[in-house]
Amino acid sequence: MNLESLEIILIDFNKNILDQFIKNDLNIQVDQIKSSHFYDNRSENDIEFQQIESLEEVLSPKGTGNILFSQLNLGHTFNDVMIVFSFDEESGDIVMNFPEEELFSGENPETMLKAQTLIEYILNIKNKYAIEKVRIGYEPAMDDDTCLVEIDKETTNMNAIVAKLLA
Repeated sequence: MNLESLEIILIDFNKNILDQFIKNDLNIQVDQIKSSHFYDNRSENDIEFQQIESLEEVLSPKGTGNILFSQLNLGHTFNDVMIVFSFDEESGDIVMNFPEEELFSGENPETMLKAQTLIEYILNIKNKYAIEKVRIGYEPAMDDDTCLVEIDKETTNMNAIVAKLLA
């Protein structure tokens, strides 16, 4: 069975609000972290998420890192979620990736509910942090042919987004 990954990309996320997003919206529980990897430019060492006080500082002036979660709540609790942070001086992309069966499994109403809670969560974050664009699709969601839905300023109808996602 060929399992694909779904990707959610928060595009051009402002680095100044990254720590607030991590603390307030991801609600990371340390016991849910399977593994993590960041490179600290200051100490020139590889470090883990648990050693980080400020992600903004670690990813400055530029940086990348990732965290693999056994579970993470993105409106709905998904298993095996990988988040990759990739930042330049001012902004960057946050890519959330999880197996497609985490969304597309179970009965139709269950899948619909998962999709709705996920999109609600994404729209809330998009508005809260003034994110210009969010792309959702199969990995790599940056490619137009694997992107299922792009949410920008004009895209506000949650039902239309869910319908595109589940089409």
